[in-house]
Amino acid sequence: MRTPRSLLLAGIVAMISHTASAYEPESGLWWNPAESGTGYQIEIQDDMLAITVYGGAPGGVAKWYGAAGRLQGNAYFEADLLSAYNVQVIGQPYFGFPTAEPSYGRLKIVFDPNNNRRATLTWPNGRSIPIQRQEFYFVRPEDDAGVQPNTTRLLGEWQVSIDLSDSDADYPFSGDVLVFDDYYKDSGDWYYEGCRPDDAQVGGCSNYALTYHDAVGYFESPTGLHVNVVKDGIYNGQQWYALYVMQMGTNDGSGEFTLYPQGANPDNYAAHPARTFRSASRTFVQEGVGPAKRNKRGPDGGLAAQLASQGVLNVRAKLASRFDRAALAPVIAKLEARLEQP
Repeated sequence: MRTPRSLLLAGIVAMISHTASAYEPESGLWWNPAESGTGYQIEIQDDMLAITVYGGAPGGVAKWYGAAGRLQGNAYFEADLLSAYNVQVIGQPYFGFPTAEPSYGRLKIVFDPNNNRRATLTWPNGRSIPIQRQEFYFVRPEDDAGVQPNTTRLLGEWQVSIDLSDSDADYPFSGDVLVFDDYYKDSGDWYYEGCRPDDAQVGGCSNYALTYHDAVGYFESPTGLHVNVVKDGIYNGQQWYALYVMQMGTNDGSGEFTLYPQGANPDNYAAHPARTFRSASRTFVQEGVGPAKRNKRGPDGGLAAQLASQGVLNVRAKLASRFDRAALAPVIAKLEARLEQP
């Protein structure tokens, strides 16, 4: 027979598993901005999580604590909070393993299933606080005044996997690579821009890519979504765009991918699930060795031509978006207009 505590845990895990798509909370430094001076190092390997708490003992003396255990349902963690004494003094010779203290009780973390950089931490005494991934290098000293971290966050190279399994595709997956290497301000709004590169090795934009496969994006603050539009290619004599509506983290993100022709409403076309992962840093794409120019006569067909050959470029096979894309229409129109500028 289950105890009330195990029933509660089962309910939390079931709720998280049901509402969240596959994702993993981000490893790295976390904190509560309202409680600066205390931090959390969270390391996740597969489904094993270890957390180090940079906190304090009674009297305000700095002290570290730790906990380790397996994630449940991708987003729930619970383990004994431990610490030690007779710890090695920094810079001094090692004198042996520290002495473990008794458990302080159970530490719990519930990660936001819609944002892998947000969570709620509950101490053994029952006090709960929000924590978030610390973002300390998105805006650099050399950046333009006023640029927002959610704009510069996307600078870098991103590998994208596209899930076509709910369509009629012969093969259930496709992919893309996006490079964003610059940003600008227009009419008070910040945008980032780049391209679909010539290949997945160069980490930059050739003249060909910037002409035929340029890309531009915008952070839509009311929704917390990054909206990216890529010039995909010419199919049946018409320019097609690839639309990515994504919830982005530091090194990964998830959302949707849509192909639609110029001048059409993207909400009338299939929205395929997509995930993305950072594959090169901002520094690399801005300062690395640039690619050679490609010698091509004109644009290629892009993903639209590839997916049309599989029979999945079809309005009637529409997969509905989980985002309110009608509300994003003005943003998408601005991005399209930017791509059509000479």
